[in-house]
Amino acid sequence: MAQSPKNISALMCELSVALAELSEKMSDLAVTLENHYLESNAPEPTAMLEAARETIEKARSN
Repeated sequence: MAQSPKNISALMCELSVALAELSEKMSDLAVTLENHYLESNAPEPTAMLEAARETIEKARSN
């Protein structure tokens, strides 16, 4: 798999753009889900809140 540095650089640029687009879409999804949750006025169980906090902390530490 001998790729020239120019080809690898172009692929890395494409990957960077794709990851930026994915990040934007994930952010939009998070906002949509949060807004939906806030509009629902549903009570949440304590275990669900703790699991959500743990997931957020794991994401921040990576």
